Amino acid sequence: MFGQASPFYLPPNLYHRLAASAVAPGIYQLFALSRITNYRLSEWLAVFGFDLDIIPQLQALVERRRTVVLDSSVYDRDRWIAWFADRPGVAPAAAIAPLGQLVARARPKRARELLARGKTDFLYAKVGREDLLAFPDVAPGSIVRIDTRQAKESPSPAKNSSDKRIFLVERDAGFACSSLASLGNGRVVFRSPQLPFAEGGFSLGKDLRILGVVDAQILPVPQRDGALAHFAGRAAQKGARLARNSTEMNLKQLIRRSRIRAGFSFRDASKTTRWIAQKLRDPLYFTAASTLSDSETLSSAPRHMQKILSLCIAYAIGFADFLDAIGLDFEEAETEPMPEEFILRESPPASHKLDLANPEGNYGKQNGFLNLLLKRWEEVPLFLRRSLGELTRVPKFSVSDMFWIGGDPSPIHPWLMDAEFVAINRRVRKPAAARGASFWERPLYLFLTRDGRYVCGNCTLERGFVAVHPYPDRPFSPRQFKNGIEAEIVGEVTTILRRLSPSSQS
Repeated sequence: MFGQASPFYLPPNLYHRLAASAVAPGIYQLFALSRITNYRLSEWLAVFGFDLDIIPQLQALVERRRTVVLDSSVYDRDRWIAWFADRPGVAPAAAIAPLGQLVARARPKRARELLARGKTDFLYAKVGREDLLAFPDVAPGSIVRIDTRQAKESPSPAKNSSDKRIFLVERDAGFACSSLASLGNGRVVFRSPQLPFAEGGFSLGKDLRILGVVDAQILPVPQRDGALAHFAGRAAQKGARLARNSTEMNLKQLIRRSRIRAGFSFRDASKTTRWIAQKLRDPLYFTAASTLSDSETLSSAPRHMQKILSLCIAYAIGFADFLDAIGLDFEEAETEPMPEEFILRESPPASHKLDLANPEGNYGKQNGFLNLLLKRWEEVPLFLRRSLGELTRVPKFSVSDMFWIGGDPSPIHPWLMDAEFVAINRRVRKPAAARGASFWERPLYLFLTRDGRYVCGNCTLERGFVAVHPYPDRPFSPRQFKNGIEAEIVGEVTTILRRLSPSSQS
């Protein structure tokens, strides 16, 4: 089919080689196996121990200097996912409530049952620590969701307009989250509460491309804002033309552009691959700086699959884009599912305390809490499911660590506006000293008052009293509760899941 001189060629002694060595076939040979057998490439990779879902899982965890677009694919659509159902007869009456009081374990589902059908309308990005153009509405380290349906909506044509939407924009130097102000004639400038307007302007479609509007974020707290970024203010002013799409680039161009956009030197990238190797307990994922430099001069893929996966994770490259760059079509290799007995797929998660008379709970109830939540959010970001423990900084993360706060109409902290969930670390129940720290650097806590109400906000422990400190413009006066008698601290807020609307942005 491919010829003996081709990298796709499968030698007659393939079985002997596999038995005598732990080295797996290369990407070209795996692609050939997929074509010959008509089984999915992702599942052939799984047979040899390569789980493509580690790409989005670890991309979201890599510390980013600059904003990158994440690979949000779910490669194993037959994987079992733990799922939930509404608790019978329970509705969210309180403004803040433990999520475990609203939902219970249901039968697990296949990933394909929970994924949106057809092409998704959302992108996901991780905000780099230098991307502060949208701070405090979008903080560094956040994972944001971008509604691409609004990509063609330009900022308000009025000069210095008050359009508060936050756009994800792409330019030759990379990506940034920012509000935009129009200069007219298709030219815009960044609009930021942290930085003054950049001099000059950028032409939409030539210097700048709008990818969509940020409509939600997973926000880790507290945040250390640090020095303001110079990247967005300087690099964009060069007026460089937008780079070509990933599908139009060869491998070395794709790798070089992705590294530069990620803000990595070869040494930094090598350190990241070392972290990946430690995480996956396989030294072959580590790539030396000299090898990373060589990868930007080669036209063929690395021999070892570990090196390919490391590049995709560190440089935030989608696996399908990587295959396109070496002349392979991922969709062409995603055909028939492989029989279950050939794949080391995890068994369905155990379902505890299911109502046997109604094992699905109230999942089918149209006006139930869970169904309304899914309709409002439109899709479930399943690609983050294995990253939640580290994203939330909660060891052994579970539903008991989540609180629904969507019923609080007047939160006392700006980051809680339009928020729906917070993750709580119950191990931290003593507020840290906040003196000398800026308001945005102070941690948030959830505490339970004597009358059974939950309150979420900045607080300190002073002489046996829990003192609550609201944001200055919030309709909430400072209050004190006697610790352990009038109020009890439940834990520290580590992560907030919130929607972003113009009304919730500063």
